[in-house]
Amino acid sequence: MDISAALTATEVALLSEPERACEDANRQLEKRDVNGNGTTAKPELEGLGNFEESLRLKNTLDTFEERARIEPLWKTLSVLINCEYRLFVLNESTPLRNNPFLSHWVEAIQRLEQPATERVAISDDGISTSHLNRMRVEFIKALLRACDSSQFAQKSPRQLCVAFDGSGKSSFDLRPYISMLEEEEIYERTPEPHESRNTSPKGNSPALPQEATATRPKLNDFQQWKQNLISRLQTEPEVAIPELTHLPIELSSLDFLTTLLQEGTLQSLAIDPAPVISDYIQHALRLTEKMGEPPSSSSPESSSVNGGSEQVIDHGREAQTRAVKLLLLFIRNLIRKALVGMEAIYFEIQEICVRYVWIKEVREFRTFIEGESDGGDRSFGG
Repeated sequence: MDISAALTATEVALLSEPERACEDANRQLEKRDVNGNGTTAKPELEGLGNFEESLRLKNTLDTFEERARIEPLWKTLSVLINCEYRLFVLNESTPLRNNPFLSHWVEAIQRLEQPATERVAISDDGISTSHLNRMRVEFIKALLRACDSSQFAQKSPRQLCVAFDGSGKSSFDLRPYISMLEEEEIYERTPEPHESRNTSPKGNSPALPQEATATRPKLNDFQQWKQNLISRLQTEPEVAIPELTHLPIELSSLDFLTTLLQEGTLQSLAIDPAPVISDYIQHALRLTEKMGEPPSSSSPESSSVNGGSEQVIDHGREAQTRAVKLLLLFIRNLIRKALVGMEAIYFEIQEICVRYVWIKEVREFRTFIEGESDGGDRSFGG
């Protein structure tokens, strides 16, 4: 599946009714497939359904956030509320600190609570962009506070907004959530007051004043790091390539690697992408294998290669399963878009299919891979 895929127009229409309860709207969504024909069969999405649907919801949220700037309608707000609700429901069983979309919610609050820097649009519905953004932020805060979607299930977007309007802007401390992201190395850790301001964050980004790091999401540093790395791929490929192949197993890293391939960045610099991707998957498999080992205080927790980290934060089968699902999503995307030939990562695929056969999604992935291979004559994990 395309990592940039969003909900279809038919699916969006199901979420755009402001008077329909959130749970009812999402039940209707579950009954339809990507073609909107009312069936539940999605054979091409089997196994990675929650991951892939979550990505489609996230991409839809990004699209409708932009639309809200010029078209702040009730139906726009309804889509945003319902998508946030569905995204939360799909990932509710994952501990919040391990939730791959925690950074999305944190950054949405930070971004949408900033004062408007452009003319505020007001639609014929009588709702402004700033009001729409505030309603969405209040809903995200309520979800994070409750850690339980059930209390919002029977409320419609309009009912939720009436309640939020009545209570006014709520206070909300983002620091515990930012700390979770720092501890999981999604964000760089904010320097303590006694730490030197000249300490550079990981990825060779320039040091920021403490005031900036305290209020700015660290993924902005990741954006700067990406630009720096692309420059170093041209000037110091022997340094930059190992850094690229030792990225963590995160959506942001996988998206960056996919973008480099889609835009032909590596090829334009005379860098063969196949060994880069193969090395990255091998690195990811080493990390995943370590997750299956019990934490040991006698062994070093991390080793670093040019900004890349071997650190393993989580241990156990749940952590391994999350990592493997992300890898499968990444590899499916590479194969479907023909960004890397299957033969270039054949042995990595074989290792996944053998080592992690106990994961249901891996068994389904193996069926997908064998169907994609020439004539189905290659056996993976057989």
